[in-house]
Amino acid sequence: KAFFYAFNKVFLVFGYFAAEDVGGSMTIHMFGAYFGLAASYAFGPQSLSSSDNADPNRVSDILALLGTGLLWIYWPSFVGATETSNPATEQLCVMHTILALLGSTGATFYFGPLLSHGKFDPVHVANATLAGGVAVGSAARLPMTPAGAILLGALAGTVSVYGYVYSSPALESALSLYDTCGVGNLHGYPSVLGALVSIGLVGLHSDEPFLSSSGSSQSSSMMMAQLLAILGTLTVSIVGGLVSGFIIMMMDPYKMKEEEEEYEDGVWWEG
Repeated sequence: KAFFYAFNKVFLVFGYFAAEDVGGSMTIHMFGAYFGLAASYAFGPQSLSSSDNADPNRVSDILALLGTGLLWIYWPSFVGATETSNPATEQLCVMHTILALLGSTGATFYFGPLLSHGKFDPVHVANATLAGGVAVGSAARLPMTPAGAILLGALAGTVSVYGYVYSSPALESALSLYDTCGVGNLHGYPSVLGALVSIGLVGLHSDEPFLSSSGSSQSSSMMMAQLLAILGTLTVSIVGGLVSGFIIMMMDPYKMKEEEEEYEDGVWWEG
């Protein structure tokens, strides 16, 4: 995975295409999500009876919500981490990320109960609330306006919730593709949404110094670079995930003597 990740980020997205992706919507979230989904597809369906242990429970939900709180707080500093030498763009990154997270949180608490019989689903709250941070990464330092950041976050949160309710079961039944932690719903769909929005934003704000200094001053060229970076990331991640998954399946390094225990923590942990 490290090879494909570095190749996509260094050579394609930031090298050949010189695309805009300050917060890693493409290079981190999109790549990681679709690499993982492709690898999961290569692994094949879950056929062991102990695979039911992969389902969430009260303890895992509580720990996940604690992690969500930490991620929510520190996500803005992550998006603006590379802009510390430029206070103006760093401030934009932080502000837009906070607003996008607010948007996705609001959308999650609205659409979650709407699709879950009037109750909050901890899986939605632990994941979809962060979708705004995923989506805003590609265009975080562009002047998208506060309203634009909130709207982008709200759309990302909505897409994420609907993904957990409809997409995950559909992928399991149609393709036998098991997304245990819902990376496609939190990192996949929102990253694609944010990257597509960034195409329009780089065209509208092509006069920004950090865009014009990348080697292309024409808005159409930069918009095409964003689109090609998206397509390139999807291609490298999916192909890389499939190749890696098939290699792991051929090596089968974790084969158990008693395969029925493959999803049991006791195989690897004391206590």
